[in-house]
Amino acid sequence: MLNAASLYMELYAILACIVLIMLGDMLRSPEKNTLYQIFTIMLRCMLADICAEAAGWLANGHGGAFPRAVVTLADGAVMVLTVTMSLLWLGYVVYYVTRDGQLLRRYAVPAGVLLAGVTLLTATAPLNGWVFTVDAGNAYHRGPLFLVHALLAYGALAYATVFVLRNAYRIPRRQLVPLLAFPLLPIIGGVLQMAFYGLSTTEAGTVLGLLLVYVSLQSLLKGTDYMTGLANRRQLDAVMERVVANPQPAHPTAVLMVDVDNLKAINDTWGHDMGDLAIRQCAAILRRCFHYDDTVARYAGDEFFVVLRLERPEDITAVLARLDETARRMATPEGAPFSISISVGCALYPSPGITTVKDLYRAADRSMYEAKRRAHAEL
Repeated sequence: MLNAASLYMELYAILACIVLIMLGDMLRSPEKNTLYQIFTIMLRCMLADICAEAAGWLANGHGGAFPRAVVTLADGAVMVLTVTMSLLWLGYVVYYVTRDGQLLRRYAVPAGVLLAGVTLLTATAPLNGWVFTVDAGNAYHRGPLFLVHALLAYGALAYATVFVLRNAYRIPRRQLVPLLAFPLLPIIGGVLQMAFYGLSTTEAGTVLGLLLVYVSLQSLLKGTDYMTGLANRRQLDAVMERVVANPQPAHPTAVLMVDVDNLKAINDTWGHDMGDLAIRQCAAILRRCFHYDDTVARYAGDEFFVVLRLERPEDITAVLARLDETARRMATPEGAPFSISISVGCALYPSPGITTVKDLYRAADRSMYEAKRRAHAEL
């Protein structure tokens, strides 16, 4: 009959295989954006956590100096990796919702301080036994400050969940479920593990949560522009085809074409890194201005499209005014030596003379260049 250690070894082997499959597929992906990078680090941490858990189970309770060292190192690694995973998930959520690299970098500072503190506390455990101890029989036991570690790990997951709920209106519904499910599953596993000492369920819950996020992220990456996190040309074309195939005269669709006016001057003066920042700032303006039900896409270079349904044709005036106000308010990226301005063209569908997707693109394009000419004429 299999004992608990054998059963857990089989479980950890299955979990490691699942993580390796996800990690291998992610590493082959051509998309290398920030969400990809964070999630790939999470998978690597999860694989290390599973290996450490397995090593700890194999050595736990066996006599000798080597098993003692294995139990100590493995349990310490699991504690650090658990907090690391929670903090990475919070960073993933913050960036997913905001697509703000500067905000993510600001978050990284306190997260790094917390992780350094946990690492120091864990590293000194063999000396003070505060978070865990290993007894004379080389068996692991929780220390008096174990709950501090647990509260930090699960507190980060809980805060990430609150952050998602507060910003749910900005998240597509099909992406919302994995963002809410990921922290819930390891929290349930962790509560069970703390309530029933000796039970090991946190890793299984975490891998299941990662699998849900992986499926969601694969779908997202296929339709996402790598630089801005907006929809890409492929997704925009699909939306435009649906719009043309389903005209609704009572509730027309507005197609906005947005162009960054001074990108060439920014590239020539401050370099292409600053040009990329200008493109991301335009994306941030559009993301701030429009609802998640609207399609906001990067078409090519510094050209963007927004597709949204209107209640009435005259509502487009308020939409354009809101975009103009947002663009003026967010014209200067934080810390940048320049400001951006945009030109906006608009086409409504259905409209006379527009019968195909190409017609709709051309109508928005003509309107945008007319707006650009008017702006130059006023200078």
